[in-house]
Amino acid sequence: MQKNQQINDGQVKKRFGTVSLRNAIVLGIALGIVLPALLVGVLVARDSYQRELDVRIRAPLLQYASMLQQTMAIPVWHVDKEAAQTFVNSVMLNPDVVKILVEDASLGLFVEAERPELRGTIVRETRSIQWDGLPIGRISIEMSSQLVEQEFLKSMIKAGAAIFLQLLISFVLLLMLFQRRMMRPLQQLQLDVDRLAEGKLEQAVQVGRADELGNLAQGVDSMRARLGELMKLQADHSATLEQRVIDRTLALHTTNQELRDTLDTLKNAQMEIQRSDRLAALGSLVAGVAHELNTPIGNCVTVASTLQAFSADFRGAMGHGISRSTLTKYVDNNTQASDMLLRNLQNAAELIGSFKRVAVDRTSAQRRQFKLDEVIRETVLTMGAVIRRSSHQVHIEIDADIQMDAYPGPLGQIISNLINNALIHGFEDEGQTQIRGEIRISAHLLAGSTPAALKLIVSDNGAGISAANLGRIFDPFFTTKLGQGGSGLGLNIVYNLVNDVFGGKIRVESSLGQGASFIMTLPLIAPSADLSLHS
Repeated sequence: MQKNQQINDGQVKKRFGTVSLRNAIVLGIALGIVLPALLVGVLVARDSYQRELDVRIRAPLLQYASMLQQTMAIPVWHVDKEAAQTFVNSVMLNPDVVKILVEDASLGLFVEAERPELRGTIVRETRSIQWDGLPIGRISIEMSSQLVEQEFLKSMIKAGAAIFLQLLISFVLLLMLFQRRMMRPLQQLQLDVDRLAEGKLEQAVQVGRADELGNLAQGVDSMRARLGELMKLQADHSATLEQRVIDRTLALHTTNQELRDTLDTLKNAQMEIQRSDRLAALGSLVAGVAHELNTPIGNCVTVASTLQAFSADFRGAMGHGISRSTLTKYVDNNTQASDMLLRNLQNAAELIGSFKRVAVDRTSAQRRQFKLDEVIRETVLTMGAVIRRSSHQVHIEIDADIQMDAYPGPLGQIISNLINNALIHGFEDEGQTQIRGEIRISAHLLAGSTPAALKLIVSDNGAGISAANLGRIFDPFFTTKLGQGGSGLGLNIVYNLVNDVFGGKIRVESSLGQGASFIMTLPLIAPSADLSLHS
């Protein structure tokens, strides 16, 4: 281990040694000095060049053009080329003037002077020659910036050499100061740290300074002293380490056994709570069906009593003779009452049949072939009282041809638990909003899946689930209604039934204020499963 530590220390030194730090700081100093000097030098040189160009070229060019415009009027009017040439030659004495051209409006070229050896940037000025307000000719004067640029370049070379010498001296002085005040103390501190890394803690770290590096060295020395104390303490603990390991191993075995016993107790309690939850759901189902039967049976009792009254009146009328209208009225009333009795009794029979099938499936968990649409509609029908009391709506969008070979009882429990979850949690603030809650149950076959499967979605437009709770809703005993009747097992039972009984998968998509969607992928043929834990 010590050898590996030395290798690692060597690698660290190689990668993060003082040489790389020195190079980085030297480069930073160089850039900090050179870049501002270059930037300021360029700006100053540019400004100086512009001023020199204005003084040497632009201002004289305007003066010469104005002077020639005034002095050339008489020679041009009198066609005195010698006088005009004299004026032009006097202006050409300026070495920056390249060319002067005087033109007569009627004769064309009048006087010309040119210095072709000059190049560079050419600046031109043209003026009109007038006599008594009438144009009689034109003068054109050109000046070159070549001489100005040459002189400016020489001056810039001298200034650059002086600035470079100044920067070099400044850089050397800063480097010497940096080497003396930082690099040497850091190198000494590195040697001390390397010595400490080798375990040599007897010699103290050299401080010798009262600045930040001295404080750093003092901190390293404090660490050395503390490390020595810890190593001594570790040596003392190592003497009794084996006995402590044996004692803790025995304690760990005892704790593991207690944890296993506690886990078994929790599993048994969870199974009992799940059974109680299923019985409570069945009891709620019975209460709901009984409430639903009150309406058709009450209607039948009312119609039967009315029919009895009609029969009593008809029997009384028979003693005085029966007219055709009385007989016709009695027959019509009996026909109408019979129709009402038949419709209400059919509704009651359909509800009892659905309840019988759902109750048998819930209690026996019998496997059979069934149509998905029928089982879900029967489950929703048995929950009609609960759904209507909540003033929300349930929409079913399932193809009538989807057929499964599975367990309709657990499937009904999945649907009822998800509907109850939406009613209790998704629409818990229904009194504060005018939006009617909607629960949508849809299913479709998954094309190309092996084995054949379907996707079943139960969604609502309720309050949604927060991101903090989204990953915990399937955990057992997790509920946001703690102390308000929530057991925290509704969605956990759904998760176990989907995974263990149907061999499928379930996930949830939700965000606050956007409702929730429970998306289940179920095989059309459920695997063989032991339903003892879910019965």
